[in-house]
Amino acid sequence: MSYDVDILSEIEESLEKIFDDDLLKIISMLNRKNQLEEFLDLIGHQELIPGKKAFQATKEGKIIVVGYSDVKQKHLEGVIKEVGLDKERFEFYLDYEDGIDRKVKSWQWNPKVSAILVGPMPHSGGAKGDYGSVISAIEQEEGYPPVARLGKNGLCISKSDFKDKLMDLIDTNIIKL
Repeated sequence: MSYDVDILSEIEESLEKIFDDDLLKIISMLNRKNQLEEFLDLIGHQELIPGKKAFQATKEGKIIVVGYSDVKQKHLEGVIKEVGLDKERFEFYLDYEDGIDRKVKSWQWNPKVSAILVGPMPHSGGAKGDYGSVISAIEQEEGYPPVARLGKNGLCISKSDFKDKLMDLIDTNIIKL
């Protein structure tokens, strides 16, 4: 669910007060529950995790969109324009078996890639290594940029979810306008 700017402003004011008064208590609790890294990752500040080599999004970073889609690339490019991003930043691999296995490793430790948005794709392939799927591998292996799964109930590339995920990535500073 999306909220209007007035509601977001109210939430911001409340959180500022809570964080100002109770921040040490909150991060201590997250640490005890082994959720501090997840929280920092969620708010887009992985660089605060000690000893963790955080991925830094750059303005020119590529955004990879991979997975089978009934939505045509030109329609996804319309969404890209709508949210204010440059379509030249995107690489699309929208066929179910788009030879993606050969490309996946080139995204690891690549500072020119800001994020990977994934839809339906084959589970198998050399890029999955010891993981159950290629998606699990790129989500869990070190050195990959943040991965966003497209689809609300299973993997699916739709215009509305594509837009929502792009907005989430912008809002959390994973990709920049």
